[in-house]
Amino acid sequence: MNWRCLLSMALATLLFSACGTGGGDPPAPVETRLCPQTLDYNTVYTGGSGSGELVQVQIDTNALTYKITYLASPVPVTTGTVQPTRATPPNNTVSGTMTPETLLPTQKLNECAFRLSNASLDPNHPARIFVGEGVVGGAIPGAEIQFAGVAGVGVVPDTTFPYYPFIAFSQQSTNLAEIAGKYSMLGYHKVPSQNFLPVAVDASFTINADGTFTECDNGGIYAGQCRQSGTTFKARSDSPTFETDQFSGQVTPTQAVSGPQAQGILIVGRLRGQLVPVLIRVGAADPSIYSPPGSPPKTPLADDESGIALLAPQTAVASGSQNGEYVGVDSSFGYRTTALEGTQATLLDPFNASQTSLASAINLDFTQALPGTVTTRSANASAGSAATGKMIFTGGTFGYLDVSDPSAPYFTISAFVQ
Repeated sequence: MNWRCLLSMALATLLFSACGTGGGDPPAPVETRLCPQTLDYNTVYTGGSGSGELVQVQIDTNALTYKITYLASPVPVTTGTVQPTRATPPNNTVSGTMTPETLLPTQKLNECAFRLSNASLDPNHPARIFVGEGVVGGAIPGAEIQFAGVAGVGVVPDTTFPYYPFIAFSQQSTNLAEIAGKYSMLGYHKVPSQNFLPVAVDASFTINADGTFTECDNGGIYAGQCRQSGTTFKARSDSPTFETDQFSGQVTPTQAVSGPQAQGILIVGRLRGQLVPVLIRVGAADPSIYSPPGSPPKTPLADDESGIALLAPQTAVASGSQNGEYVGVDSSFGYRTTALEGTQATLLDPFNASQTSLASAINLDFTQALPGTVTTRSANASAGSAATGKMIFTGGTFGYLDVSDPSAPYFTISAFVQ
C-alpha cells in the first residue's frame, strides 16, 4: 500500500470537487456524505472508552455544542483521590462547544470531524471526534490521575492523559438471543496502581442467550483457561447495555481480598447490518478502611485494571472484503487513519499524512487458523518471521492488537470511513 498515492488521491478529490462548471465543463458529481447532514441531542451515541468508561455522547451540528454523560467510570473527579468517579452526579456530565475540523485532506472528511473545546488537558493535542453513519469515535476528555495509596498499597503515580479514545453507536442490540455466539476478543487495559501497567487482551468469548458466557484467554493470568469470568450478563437500567460483576482482569489485582470487584459492561452496536460488541472493564478502587461496629475489618480495594476490547464473530474473513479507509485513536493516544487494501494496511496520522516517521505498514495473513482472526506482521519484518499482531473485523470496524513488544502492547479500534 503506497500511502503517498492515497494522500495524492485525497488531494485530487478535493481539487476536483472545488472546480467550477464554467467554460462548458460538465457539472461536478455530488459526493455522498460520510456522516449525517445534521445531528442534534435527540441522537444519543452509547459506547465505551479506553479508560474503561461507559459514556453517552450527544452533539448538535447546528449549535456546534456537545454533551458527554458518564454512566460508569473508574476515573476520579479530583487528582489525588480515588472517589468519587466521573460517573457520580453532578460530575457525570460535561458539555461545551465544538468547531469544525479543517486540517484533514478533503472537505468531505472535514465536514464529519470536530474539535471539542475544553476536552483536552494538552492544548497541543486537541480532542477530536469523527462522525460516521451510526457511529462516532475519537477522543473524550482526559484526566490527571494520582493517589498516594494507603500504607504503601495502591499508589498511583501522577500521570496526565490529555484525552481518552472511545467509540459509540446510535443503535444497539439489547437482545441476548441475537447477540449469542462465538467471538474473538482483542483489547487493551491499563492498571493505574501498578504504575499504569499496559495489558493486552486476547481471548475467545462465547455469549449465550441466557447471559451466561465463557472467556478463554490466550494471555494473562488465566492463559489457557476457559471460564465464566464474571456474573451472568444482566441488562443495565441506565442504557441499552449489559453488565457482569466481579469481572476478572488479565493481571492479579493489586489488592482485592474478596476477589475481582470490577464491572464488565457490554455495548453491542449495530453497524452496516452487523453487530459490533464492545466490552469495557470498569476498574474498582476504595481506599476506605472504615467498617461499621461489629463488622469484619475492612481492607482497601485496588482492582483498578480498566480498558476496552472489541469482539468480532469467529467467521472467516476474505481478503479484500474489508478494503477501505478507517479512522480511530490508538493506545498511544494518536489519531490514526488506516488504509486497508487486500493483504496490506498502512497506518497514518491523518493530520500529518506526509510525515513518513508517523506512518507504519503491516502485512495481513488471511489464512485464519481461527476463523475471523487475521494475523499481522510489520511490512519491514524479515521473510518467514512470526506474526506479532492480530486483526478482527465486524460491521465496518476493526480491532488491531500488536504485541511485538510484550511490555508495550499496541491497540486500536477504528471505524470505516470510505
